[in-house]
Amino acid sequence: MPEPTAVIESRDLLAMEKTVLEPVHEELIGRSLFPTIPGVNPGAETYGYSVLTRSGAAKIIANGADDLPLVDEDIKRAFQAIYTIADGIHFTYQEVRAAQMAGQPLDTIKAATARRAIAEKENDIIFNGEKSVDIKGLTSIEGIQAISADKTFATSTGAEMQETLRKAKALITKLPGYSGARLKLVLPPDEYESLNSRYSDYDSRTVLKVVQDAGWFQSIETTTALAGKGDKDTDCAMIFDSTATTAGFLLPMDITQYPQENKYPKIIIPFDERTGGLVIKTPYAIVKLSGI
Repeated sequence: MPEPTAVIESRDLLAMEKTVLEPVHEELIGRSLFPTIPGVNPGAETYGYSVLTRSGAAKIIANGADDLPLVDEDIKRAFQAIYTIADGIHFTYQEVRAAQMAGQPLDTIKAATARRAIAEKENDIIFNGEKSVDIKGLTSIEGIQAISADKTFATSTGAEMQETLRKAKALITKLPGYSGARLKLVLPPDEYESLNSRYSDYDSRTVLKVVQDAGWFQSIETTTALAGKGDKDTDCAMIFDSTATTAGFLLPMDITQYPQENKYPKIIIPFDERTGGLVIKTPYAIVKLSGI
C-alpha cells in the first residue's frame, strides 16, 4: 500500500503566521529592557565580550619626587554560552486532510501557543536566568547592588513608597557618570498597583504620578517574573540603567518555524530560538530592591 501522505501547504502556514505576534496573556517585556546585541551568528556556541576596568589614581607629589602614581586599564575577557529554546506542535494526517477539504486553515492557536511558550521561557531567562545551564539573569547576576525596603508597599504611605524608590535609585545616580541617568523601574503587579493609590490626603495624584513627575525613571513597567524573586522569597523591584554599556540581550536567532516532519500518524512542526539571555557588562548599574 502507498504510504499515507498529507502536506501542510503554504496557505495553511500563512494563516498560522498571522497570529504569532498577537499578545495572548501578559505582555512579555524582557527583551525590551536592553538593546539587542547585533551581528551574532546563530551557529555560535559562545559570545565573547570585553569588560574594561580602571586601576590607580592621580595624586599630588612633591617637587622633584619620583614616586609617580601609575594608572592602567584592565581588559577582562568574558564569555557567555548560547543555547537553544525549542518546542513544537503537531497535527494528525486526518486533521490536515479535513481542514484542506473544508478549505479552512489549521488550528492557529497551536502555532501561537508554541511561540508564546518559547517567548515566556526567554522572558524568564532574562529576568531570572536558568540554573540548569548556569545562565544568570537580571535578578541573579553577581555584582549588582542590593537593598531591602524598610516596609512593604502594601503597608507604606505614598511618601514612604516614594522614599524607598529614591533611596534605591540613588545607589546608581550617586555613581560617577550616572547623576543624570534616566533609569528603568520594573515591579511585580501587586506593587505596581500599590503605586496607583492616592499619594496623600493633601495630594490627589497617585504615587505613580508623583514618581513619574520626579523624572527619575525613563519608564515604569510591571511583570510577574519578579514576584517572589527578592531576598527570602519576597517580591522585588529592579532599577537599572538600560543603555548598551550596562547590558544587552543576546539573540542570535529569533523564534523560527521549521518545515513539517512526517511521523505517521502525526505531522510535527518544530520551533526554536537561539539566545544567551542578558550579557551584563556593568552590574553595579543595576539595583535589586527586595522586601517590597
